[in-house]
Amino acid sequence: MLDEGGYEVVRRDTTRNEHEVAASTSISDIAQDLTIRMAARSHPERPSRRKPED
Repeated sequence: MLDEGGYEVVRRDTTRNEHEVAASTSISDIAQDLTIRMAARSHPERPSRRKPED
C-alpha cells in the first residue's frame, strides 16, 4: 500500500528476466492484469491450445 493511496505491484520472473513495478488505485484492475498475465504465460506441463475442429 502506498502512503498517498493505492497499491504498488511488483511483478518479477527471474526465469524470464522480467521485472516490472506498477501502481494502481483499483484492486480489481490489479487482479485483472495479473490474471491476464498468468493466463498468457506458457507452461511446459499445460497442453497447447487448439481450435476445435468442425
